[in-house]
Formats: sequence, C-alpha cells, structure tokens
Amino acid sequence: MKLHQLLIGLLITLYTLLFSQNIAERVAGSPFPVSQIPDTLYLIDDYAFSEGKLFTLQTLQGFLAKTKPIIYRDRGAGHSIWLEDLIANYEIFVDSSYKKDFPGIITHFINEVEGYILCNLNDNSSNSAISLCGLMNAIAVTPDNVELMDSLNIPEIMDVREKDEAWVLNNYDSLLSTQIITYQKENKNLFLGDYSIFAKAFHFFDDLNNSLTETAFERMDNGSSLFGWGNDEINTVSMASSNSIHVHPADWAINLSTLSNLSVELEQKNDTENIDTSENVHTVCFVMTDGDNIQWVLNDFATSQNWYGSTSRGELNMGWTISPSLSELAPSVLKYLYQNVANNSSGRDYFIAGPSGLGYIYPDKFPALDSSALLLNRFMDKADLNIVNIIGHDSSHKYLEPYLQQSNIDAIFYYDYSNYSGLNGDIFWINGKPVIGARYNFWEGFQSAASLADNLNTLPKRADSEQSYSLIPVHAWSTTVDNVLECVNMLDSNVVVVTPGQFIKRINKFLAPQSGIEEKSNIPGKTSLFQNYPNPFNSETTISFSLANSADVRLCIYDLQGKKIAQIANDTFSAGRHAIDWDAQNLSSGLYFYSLQNEINCKSRSMLLLK
Repeated sequence: MKLHQLLIGLLITLYTLLFSQNIAERVAGSPFPVSQIPDTLYLIDDYAFSEGKLFTLQTLQGFLAKTKPIIYRDRGAGHSIWLEDLIANYEIFVDSSYKKDFPGIITHFINEVEGYILCNLNDNSSNSAISLCGLMNAIAVTPDNVELMDSLNIPEIMDVREKDEAWVLNNYDSLLSTQIITYQKENKNLFLGDYSIFAKAFHFFDDLNNSLTETAFERMDNGSSLFGWGNDEINTVSMASSNSIHVHPADWAINLSTLSNLSVELEQKNDTENIDTSENVHTVCFVMTDGDNIQWVLNDFATSQNWYGSTSRGELNMGWTISPSLSELAPSVLKYLYQNVANNSSGRDYFIAGPSGLGYIYPDKFPALDSSALLLNRFMDKADLNIVNIIGHDSSHKYLEPYLQQSNIDAIFYYDYSNYSGLNGDIFWINGKPVIGARYNFWEGFQSAASLADNLNTLPKRADSEQSYSLIPVHAWSTTVDNVLECVNMLDSNVVVVTPGQFIKRINKFLAPQSGIEEKSNIPGKTSLFQNYPNPFNSETTISFSLANSADVRLCIYDLQGKKIAQIANDTFSAGRHAIDWDAQNLSSGLYFYSLQNEINCKSRSMLLLK
C-alpha cells in the first residue's frame, strides 16, 4: 500500500514538473493569469464573419485559452506580423482549416463547450455574457446564430438579454477575478472579450459617477489591472489610481488571451557604451508618448510610417515608451520590437517604461504606491528596461522616491498631466538618481519642427548646466518620426540628439551632485566657493562665493539623496565676493551640501546642520 502511494506521488510530481514547464512564466505577484504555452493555433480571418459570428468566436477563443490558447484572430497590420513571428520563432503550427468556416470551428470544439449564453450585440447583455462565459465554459451567441446551436445540440445555459452588468456583479461577484477587470464600452464588443473570459474578469461599462463603477473598482485587489478605456482619461485613471488599480488602455485589443501565454527572454540591444563627452553642447532626447497603449502596440504601431514602421528609423536617435506589462501580456511582440530596433552609427532606438510603470496611474493618487513600485521593479527586470516615464499631478519626493528606491530603475522622465513640460526641464535627484522634467512639448498646438529647433538652438550649451539638457515628449497622435527627423535636421551642430540611455549617462556624468568639492570644468579660477559659516550651523547659515567676472549664478541646497530642497540664489552677480544668508528652520539635523553654478563651472561642498 505504501509503495503504491509512493508511486502515485512520484507520478503526480513528475506530471507536475512536466506540465509546469509548459506554463508561461510570471513574476512574483503578477496580476496576469496564465495557462499552457500554445503549440497549435486555429486561424480566424476576422473579415470573413459577421459581427455576431465573430463575437461568438471571440468568446470561444477566451474560454479555450483557460486551458491552452488555440485560436488566433487575424485582422491584418500588426496581427499578421505577430502571427508570422509565432510561426517562424516559436514552433507554433497554424491550422487554417476553419479560417472562414463558422459551423466548422464550432463543431470542431463542440465537446469543449458546455452550452451557450444568449445575448444581444452592442448593449449591456453582451458585456454580461462575456463576464459569464469564463465562469461557465460557455460561448456567447446572438439570436441570429441560435438555429445553428440548436442543430448542433449545444444547449442554452442562460438568456441574459434582459440582464445588465449590475445583475452579474450582484449574483457572481465571488466567482469573478479581483486581479483583472475590464472597463469596455458595449459597442466595442469584438475586442478584449477573449482576455476577460480567460481571466474571469468582470467586463462592464458605466458612468464613472455611478455606484456600479464605484463598487466594481472597490472590490479589486491592490495592484490589480484594468483593461479597456473610458470616456475621460483623467477621471478614469484618477478613479482607478485611488483604488490602487493599474490602467492598461486596450479597448481595441485582440488575441491577448493567446499572446499572453508565451515565455520569452527579453533583452534590448545594448545602447552604445561610449557616450559623447563633449562639454560645449546642448543635449536633446526625443521620446514618443503613449507606449502604455496596449491596443496601439498590438495593432498598427509596428507597421505605420508614423511610428515604428517609419523608414526614417535609423536616421536619428529616438526614444520609445512601452509598457513593461507586455513582457507578460505579449512577450513575443515586445521581443520583436527589441530585435528590430535601429542600432547603427546614424541612429538608434531605445525603449523606456511608459506611464506610469506597470500601468497608467497617477502616483500622487495611488495608495498602494510602495507595493506597486516593488512589482514594477520585477517587471522592469523582466522587460529589460531601466528608465520609467511618469505622468502625474505632483512631482513631490514622496511620490517618486518609491520608484527610485528600486534597483532596476535608474531615472524618471516626469510629465505633469496638465502640461507635459510643466517642469520646464528641471532636473532633481532622489537617492542619487535623476528625475528629469520635459522642457518642450513636440505636439500640435505647442511646437512645430521649426519652432522647436529654433528654441533648442538658443539654449545653453554647457555640459555642467541642467539648462543644457532637453527632454522632449513627442506626441504620438499628432507628431510622427518624420516630424522629429525634420526638427533634428534643423538643429545646430552643437545641439546633439541622443537616446534616453545616453541622455541619462550624460546627466549622471556631468550633473550628479556629490558631497564635498566637485570640479566640473577644465577652466580653473573663474569661481571660488567658500565654506559656509558657521559649520556646523544651527538653522541660520551664510554661504559665500567669489566671482572673477559678472555672471549668472544659481545656488542650491541638496540632501544626501541628491534631492534639491532649496534654491537660494538664481540671479546675476557682479565680480567679487558675495555672501548669502539662508534660514534652515524647517530642516532636521543632518548632513547637507550646496552647489553653485555659473556659466563656466559648478562646485559643491558639504554642510552640517545641528539643532
């Protein structure tokens, strides 16, 4: 008996080991569901079916994926590329037998279907049916296809044509996922449904101010994910953020239930290790916005001449935002993008994490920010990303420090929601890592290629001044890669365009504040920075410096983490010695340092506060 039990245990262990090797990988704490890695996919030509039939096929795709993805929908553009990539690089066989055959594919999988849920198209009932299909291993069917279901002896499980999403939540709350929720308008019923079913997600839409939306959001776990989109960006993201939910714009996405079940090693092609060390230049970094938009990346991002399909790639250095979540939602797509970067002497592509990390959130409204940053750190490692773009309403230390405490995050590109360039190019430091604010918006209504080039050409060209670095958001929906190249071609020779990776390397090299004296110029004697007195000091101190010539001077105070806590001078001073008094009543005892810059050089010294 004991030997029999031992053999059974060994067989179970062996089966588990073999089976688990065929399961897509997830990082610890990932909210994304997972099943087996596909080996055969039945191809569906989206344009061969009526809306009702395609709606049913989407629901079949979703519930079959709970065991193993087996259906792939092709709508051309990016979807065809991802399919070709799966065939070429992932040993996936594609069966086209039912590409245009609705009765055929339903019949082929008839033994997997427990029944159908009757609903309408484009109203509350279609959302209700999608929410229930994953719970009941059912397909959703519209009235025009009931006759076929009856002929195949597929039973009707439920008629939800008079049932709305509130009814679903009231009756099936405990069975629905608290990790994934889908906020999707009813007229987009051919998209995202497969992933909702695969994830057993509540699939609904209602006004943000209604109680259903409030209840649906409040039931979600901290760090969960919302797929879809609402009528109002700021209010949708704000409400999700206040419930610690990450938002993934994905309202036109298909095939997520299939693409998410792959395991892929991801590595960006290394940016050049050698950076331009020229000191008398202005450094510019262009970064395309909206890479957090999952549906855009899956659809025509890679094929459109406006974006990654541009033939101008490789003629300039270009930054791209991308969602780290794609490392689990569509890892083969992310690998394809990485493998096809431009990487030559004329121009390189470089990816950074899109706003605001794992998903679109406002950090200043996100209660579970610390745990979100920890989870993002794992996804940054998996996606081989090291810079994160954040959109928010408050750039305070407390909302950004959780990110810059993470080992896989080297810098933040910060945009204020109301005006991406609201920080006017300011650079400050947290935990010795830079937060860089956008300087100008390359965006219809803000800057044209010519006006932006004119502005950049007039800016300072001195490596040790933060005014000599410009981060430029490139608005994805109004500005193309060709527009960026047009601007680049109008820049002066002493205005250099670099990738985000090179941008951070230059900023770290020339601007990173350090305690003690720091000489950042090869021209000695132009500025003398004297010790503050008294030192140690008690709340009130005097900092003195000497200028050989009249100059614009800025004097700033930093804490040990490199956070700028005060700017006590920013003015034109005459030649000679100057003294500035500073009141530090609001600071606690500890070590600080101050940095003085003019157009020639930058120096810093430490200062001890004892209260």
